[in-house]
Amino acid sequence: MGTAYKQWHEVLSAEFFGAGYALQSTVLYIDDEAERELAESYSIDMGLAQAVADELNWTDPERPLFSRIQRRCEIWARSGAMGPPPSLPVLALSVLAATRMASSDGMLKTNFYGRWIQLFSEQRSTFRANKLEHAFQDVAVMWEALDNWLEKTGGLYGASTVSTDEFYWKIGYPISQALVRGSDRHALTRFFAATRLRPHNLDDLSSRELLRRLRLWTTGRDRRLSPRLMEELAGAADVDNTLIADLIKRLAHDWDGTLHEPERERRRRGVGLRLMVADRGRRLEWLAEVCEGISETSVAVAGGRMLMLCEDYGHVYRGLESLQPSWQQLDHGLRLEGEDLVLEWGPREVVLLRMHPHLGEWVSTEYFEPGEEHWILAADPTVGAVRSMVSALVGRTVREAPAPVPGWKLFKGVRALNGLAFARTLDEGGEHAHVLEPQLRQHAVLSGGLRIAPEFRIGGAVAGHFLRGGAPDLLLPASASPDGRVEVVLDGYREKLRADPRVPFPLCVIPLDEGEHRVGTDQSSQLFTLHDGLNEGLPPGSGTLGYACQGTAQPELRNAENLEAVIRGAEVPGGIRLPRSVLVRSNVLEAVLIDPGGGVRQVRQQTVPEWMVSRLPEDACGPGLEVDVPDGYVWLVYRTPTRWSVRTLAVASDIPVPTPEPDDFAWAYAVLRAADRCRTAVWLEYVAAAEAIAGRREAR
Repeated sequence: MGTAYKQWHEVLSAEFFGAGYALQSTVLYIDDEAERELAESYSIDMGLAQAVADELNWTDPERPLFSRIQRRCEIWARSGAMGPPPSLPVLALSVLAATRMASSDGMLKTNFYGRWIQLFSEQRSTFRANKLEHAFQDVAVMWEALDNWLEKTGGLYGASTVSTDEFYWKIGYPISQALVRGSDRHALTRFFAATRLRPHNLDDLSSRELLRRLRLWTTGRDRRLSPRLMEELAGAADVDNTLIADLIKRLAHDWDGTLHEPERERRRRGVGLRLMVADRGRRLEWLAEVCEGISETSVAVAGGRMLMLCEDYGHVYRGLESLQPSWQQLDHGLRLEGEDLVLEWGPREVVLLRMHPHLGEWVSTEYFEPGEEHWILAADPTVGAVRSMVSALVGRTVREAPAPVPGWKLFKGVRALNGLAFARTLDEGGEHAHVLEPQLRQHAVLSGGLRIAPEFRIGGAVAGHFLRGGAPDLLLPASASPDGRVEVVLDGYREKLRADPRVPFPLCVIPLDEGEHRVGTDQSSQLFTLHDGLNEGLPPGSGTLGYACQGTAQPELRNAENLEAVIRGAEVPGGIRLPRSVLVRSNVLEAVLIDPGGGVRQVRQQTVPEWMVSRLPEDACGPGLEVDVPDGYVWLVYRTPTRWSVRTLAVASDIPVPTPEPDDFAWAYAVLRAADRCRTAVWLEYVAAAEAIAGRREAR
């Protein structure tokens, strides 16, 4: 092995498989610029192509062209495969050939072997050129050896991104490394964070769904992906197992939830900011889901103030309320940075929102769920196109309302109930049709329907209880079959349907009896129950579920029939009157109860009883605090670290008019603290009474 070849091997080993790449995705990307920089930095006199060419066997026709390097690889494998394989310069040279693939010099951009032969300064269609092309099968074997070595070393030298496809399996290896530059890897970690991908893709999003989301993400500005990757994205077929789709999925599986920031010693987690439209469309807030392992942290606006973040109900951070979203932030993006965490909003002109299951407010989402109601937040220049798009859905009337930020409009009640109209709208496309794209699934799932009772049985394959005639819709997985059909199984009956994963199949059109039904495919199915209505008395199976208890109660409900010790519930005698109570956050700084007659009652935070601390798991003590409310008190006024709030404790029509005395100053003080936090008529009467006591207005 020549000196130059050894130098290149050492340089490539250090640059792409060094200690800094441990447990991170590594891409052997070499283009002309990278080759030149490495040669200059490490004072290598000979180019990569010449160093490899000097190792080729042109003299002995009985032996392979790469026989010298192959022999070194065999010795390397027998001696324990310590360090990167000796084939590294050959592999890097094949990547260099892939980066030169372009329509020039009389070659098409798909001509890999032309560029491969050109690197060795050989003429096409000659004996030596043909031998270089035929010998590339041995190079493909070297790629497979590199991939296996990275897998066996468990990420010590980096996580492999070596990929290929069935059709171009030999040249697919170097092309897979040429698609993603180092700058692309940086940007893709921002994409994974923005799309709220869980580390190592724990939700197992399919490669097609990742590709769909990446295309959606790249419609925004300031994405900084290389032209080569953008070109591949634009031209990739919408099927599984393409080279780019496999590569993106592999990077997603290797992603550990941190941003790729080689200039920083400490790796930071990244999360995409979300928008929340609250108070029925009157208020806009930023929202961020909690990063696992970071319950408290701080972030700051660039050149601005610091925001303290704490985990709150719904697995979201509290502390962003004071950062009012502006049209500038929506148009140009927002980045909040801290030592542990980076929150980022990518600029976009149309934002899709769906009801958050825990917060009960409209929150931005990555995909459209057919059958479910959505809102769309649209910038003024896009309103006409969005109006035409949602009108084409032929659903219920969509309501337009001013958005709580200047220059934007809200479309409420966007829903796709007509499958044909929905598919036609997507097929017609349009500048903003991407916001209506549903998620591409790998499994069949049920959605919508008239649900009449919650489901307590454990397992993701249990959908719930529905009213007969209001069965849920079936969302099919994307078909891998050439005819585009998926075999659906309903209660054992099989039928092949043409699968359009974008359009739900309404099970309500099938006459189904009352009782339990199972529907899906051989790979995934879900169970649901149909009832003719709610029945009086105990439902079937009552008493068969409970919380296993061996000194400490388990937090999950389980089948209790075969358990010895279980908490199944308790019966409350009819004569006992339970106290009225209300939940407030346990970290509320102060809180008072208010009655109509000028009474104020301080809410005291109760400590958790010792018996509860010793017997219940730590996570059983939630973020809420239960407060007893004596008769007569109708308002709860409380203060969090960022603001005062007020909550009604009775139906508005049942709240008496305020009758405080002129010297009920404590009562007036408490009301005025939260004066602007509620706009209901009855609360404004209380505010007026408090202002009269404070001397701000005349008493009635």
